Amino acid sequence: MLKPLWLILGPLLVAFIGLFALLLLAPERTSHHLSDEKRAATALTPTVFKNAALKKEALSDPNHRFVPFFGSSEWRRLDEMHPSILSEAYKRDYTPFLLGLKGAESLTHYFGMQQIRPQLTAKQAVFVISPQWFVKDGQVSGAFNAYYASDQGYNFLKYSTGSDEDKYAAKRFLDLMPESPINHFMKKIADGKHLSTMDKWQIKLAQRLVSREDNLFAGMQFGDNYQDKVVPRASKLPQPYNLQNLHTQAEQLGQAHTNNNEFGILNSFYSQRIEHKLGKLKDSQTNFSYLKSPEYNDFQLILSEFAKNQTDVMFVIPPVNEKWQAYTGLSPEMYAKTVEKIRYQLTSQGFNQIADLSKQGGEPYFMQDTIHLGWNGWLAFDKAVNAFLTTKQPTPNYYLNEHFFTREWAEQE
Repeated sequence: MLKPLWLILGPLLVAFIGLFALLLLAPERTSHHLSDEKRAATALTPTVFKNAALKKEALSDPNHRFVPFFGSSEWRRLDEMHPSILSEAYKRDYTPFLLGLKGAESLTHYFGMQQIRPQLTAKQAVFVISPQWFVKDGQVSGAFNAYYASDQGYNFLKYSTGSDEDKYAAKRFLDLMPESPINHFMKKIADGKHLSTMDKWQIKLAQRLVSREDNLFAGMQFGDNYQDKVVPRASKLPQPYNLQNLHTQAEQLGQAHTNNNEFGILNSFYSQRIEHKLGKLKDSQTNFSYLKSPEYNDFQLILSEFAKNQTDVMFVIPPVNEKWQAYTGLSPEMYAKTVEKIRYQLTSQGFNQIADLSKQGGEPYFMQDTIHLGWNGWLAFDKAVNAFLTTKQPTPNYYLNEHFFTREWAEQE
């Protein structure tokens, strides 16, 4: 009876063993292909956002300087003044590697950073920190799940030292991923317990397997924003670089694309997302507050990670569309206090590179829609970020304060 059973199951077992060996022995992705790296840098897909191999390939390229630009949905606004397009048009000595999609917030980025720690060490980065992230309930579990990749968790466990940062991160992981297969490890970290030798061996093996799987799927198609959007739009910008000429073009573009509404919002966004429910949105944000949120604690994870890796990072704080803010009743005082709280959390720990654009939401064509930068907004962004990335900066001196992991700080107004 065993022989017929083997004839049925044997090939499956052999195939499984072969696949296991392929994953375990597959080489790391170490070659550099500039065309692939440029495509990945502007792909803006979950495939690239989650894939460690693609990020590591670009961010470690010795012949071309890719800089991680962390954020969320603003990167999708690939208009003519977008930082990726300006970098391409004016042959900057850096290329933004865009990391962020709708719903990505501090916790998503923190676990994503576990994949690229060596590529962040003593390097530069740009981080857009949006006050809209700081809502009452913080990170949405669905978004975190959508952007989470297994090797992020295994890398976190591999690097874990039992610090307050590790314990807090593990607790938040358990909150958002209650069914994860690594939760028995995360529970130990959250409880301040040490991982056993057997735990570490299992983590190392699993991390190697998922890393090799990540390598195998790195070549999957992920669109081509670079050739379809970045290159054509870069070719239409005035040469050579002249900020005044760019502002003139930005004004023309903004005027042409926001002429069907009174709020300075992109025509297509207004007609598709707002016009049919405009009346219902009147005074709809009068009770919004960004002052009390677990996001402040999650944000501290980001700061701890940058400090640990000695990453020299510029934080950009965007505004909201001032006309839309007045229409929906979003409190300017609350928004200003939120920015002040974010700035305090940064500067009190030595994060002094801040481009605060929060008071410029009323300038013409500064915003593209209700909360995202537009033509003149991108030029202001670029002016600050380009100077930061192309001028020698002093070595950062960070001094972390564990108080920012407390509930008291998260709820302090």
